Amino acid sequence: MTIEKKKGRMNKQQRATAKSIRIDPDIVLLVQDLTKTYTIGNTKITALNKVNLTIRKGEFIAVVGPSGSGKTTLINCLGALDFPDSGKIIYNVDAKGMGLDIMLMTNKQHKKMRLRKIGLIFQFYNLFPILTAFENVELPMVIDKIDPKLRGEKVKSLLKRIGLEERMEHLPTQMSGGEQQRVTIARALVNDPLIILADEPTGELDTETTTNIMKIFLDLKNAGESILMVTHNVRIAEVADRIITLTDGEFVVEKKGGKSLENIYD
Repeated sequence: MTIEKKKGRMNKQQRATAKSIRIDPDIVLLVQDLTKTYTIGNTKITALNKVNLTIRKGEFIAVVGPSGSGKTTLINCLGALDFPDSGKIIYNVDAKGMGLDIMLMTNKQHKKMRLRKIGLIFQFYNLFPILTAFENVELPMVIDKIDPKLRGEKVKSLLKRIGLEERMEHLPTQMSGGEQQRVTIARALVNDPLIILADEPTGELDTETTTNIMKIFLDLKNAGESILMVTHNVRIAEVADRIITLTDGEFVVEKKGGKSLENIYD
């Protein structure tokens, strides 16, 4: 058995012993000393270097930085799609202060977290081309074996909420980029997650469509949703409550946001 396999087995055993950690009930996500490295040939690249972050209920945080700064790696680690070398990623899983560190979870628990607790939004939508807008949004509830009647009511309500009530039977290829991204947002919301993690959600959109997507994000924030968005677009980041700059895997600057959408292009 190789060293890598031994390490993987040990990590699995550790994850199987995950125990709850009491945290402030107002905190949704607590990140401590998160570190992630990659090895390419003989070169070791530090994608994240002891990153610390606290996100509270109803808070909208934007992380900005150029390509290669570690933004997508951060989202992937927080979304249990990739795993850091060290650190803690603690979610308030019952929304009352029972924190669980996803670093110590089993693979089965990771899947449940992604399905029920984390709403993921991607730059390239990741919609199934053979499914309608309704079916794409419904899919997480189908996987979670939610009652069909409840699924139908919830999906219709969400599509109406984001302005796609008349497009629910359309395939992704029959929709614009902005419409596809709205479907992705609805899908992220369908199981009432603790937090929305958005990776460059407007990266492929024009200015007008970007503004419309940000309006949806602000509406969600005002309705009490917690959002972490990573983006290279420093202008749209200004509408978030806090803007954190990520450079070479480290948080280097944080400033207050809250600028109105009408003023971000001034």
